[in-house]
Amino acid sequence: MRRFIRILLTIIILVGLGIGGFTLVQSQQSGQAEPDASSLIEEEAIAQIGNLTVTIGATGTISPAQQVPLVFELSAPVAEVFVQEGDVVQAGDVLARLDVPDLEAAVTNAQIALAAQQASYDALIAPPRDVDIAAAEANLAAAQAQAASASLGPDASQVEIARLQTEIARNQLWQAQLQRDLSAAIAQEAVDQAAALGLPAPSVPNPADNVSPLIEQAENSVALADVTYQGSVDEPADVAALSSANAQIVSAQVQLDRLLNGPTELQLQVAQTNLQIAQLALEQAQTALNRAVLAAPFDGVIAQNALTVGELPPQGAAFQLINTSSFYVDVSVDETDIVKVEVGQPVDLVLDALPDARISGAVTRAAITPVQAGQLVTYIVRVTLSPSEEPIRAGMTATATIIVNELRDVLIVPNRFIRIDRTTQQAFVTIVNDVGELEDVPITLGVRSETESQIVSGLVAGQRVVLVSREAFNPLDG
Repeated sequence: MRRFIRILLTIIILVGLGIGGFTLVQSQQSGQAEPDASSLIEEEAIAQIGNLTVTIGATGTISPAQQVPLVFELSAPVAEVFVQEGDVVQAGDVLARLDVPDLEAAVTNAQIALAAQQASYDALIAPPRDVDIAAAEANLAAAQAQAASASLGPDASQVEIARLQTEIARNQLWQAQLQRDLSAAIAQEAVDQAAALGLPAPSVPNPADNVSPLIEQAENSVALADVTYQGSVDEPADVAALSSANAQIVSAQVQLDRLLNGPTELQLQVAQTNLQIAQLALEQAQTALNRAVLAAPFDGVIAQNALTVGELPPQGAAFQLINTSSFYVDVSVDETDIVKVEVGQPVDLVLDALPDARISGAVTRAAITPVQAGQLVTYIVRVTLSPSEEPIRAGMTATATIIVNELRDVLIVPNRFIRIDRTTQQAFVTIVNDVGELEDVPITLGVRSETESQIVSGLVAGQRVVLVSREAFNPLDG
């Protein structure tokens, strides 16, 4: 029991000594002068109202807005090349042409055929001229006269001519017979005179028995003339001539009616159809010829020329045409930042080749699907450059700073003055209070950039925020 009492008294004495020593130390410290707060400050800043810009940085390569290979649709020797690498061309400019004489001839023939159809159509719809009407009326009258003539039967004058020809043939026969009979009469007179003198005389043949070739020919002429005469008398109407004349009457009447009344609806439709067919034929021929011509589809610069006159074009691109009026750069953005990127956000760009140039742009496309390389997940964001007078070239390396958020007239503090408790995630800053003492105050953060943060609450504009050395923190301070 006594031992227990001694131990208890010892403990009480030790506790008392400890309390006395602590009190002595405190009294000594309170008796010393407080250190000056300014001597503990390593850096300071003023919480102020300003603009806060949140950005995302990425790099990429400049590309032209358009870059296309131009290819011929036909295979034929190159006839002409009108441009060289580096030439500036306008949309529609002809760059090269193939040697295709057959296609050129087809276009020429189609043009001639179209001109003929157009002339025919114009003549069809043109108002009639007096001379055309008079000519059509004359043709109709002639056809009608020819039909009347063919329908009358034998012509009286023709019959009379045939009769006279028979009489002429008979007169020629009679003359031949008289000539024959005259020779026989003379011979008979000689015989009679010899008999009167008592002289012997030969017998004289009967003249009717003497049919000479001349008489035969005359008899045939008479027979032919009689047949011709009888044929002209008995000749019926000329059916073939009458049919032909009637057809000419119909054609002449149709022509006259068309001149007086204009073309019929069917004639107009036929003429218009023929004209459209000719037009389509020309368009097809021209389209085929156009395949042998290579033209610029847009304004740009010839980046590559692979053609040689007289040789076949290559299987690949004949030209590479780029549009230098606009450029873009595709950059890779980390998956943690892509949610901040939106189309239309402004972008500042710095080109390695033009470090002093001020070049701007805007986000025009943000990929939905990622690009994954191992554990790294990124998204392609396209930035289209604004028009610039700077000598920008395709292939230049550019650093893009995408402005994802801009706040104006907010309270901001540099990030290096802000401390965050790892356990509670509470943010703090050290300030110099109104009595000149250092004081830690909790703050509420808003938007943060790489260098500054928005202070939503906990500070007011004009307060001094400071960084102090680690030695300034006294572990005995409450």
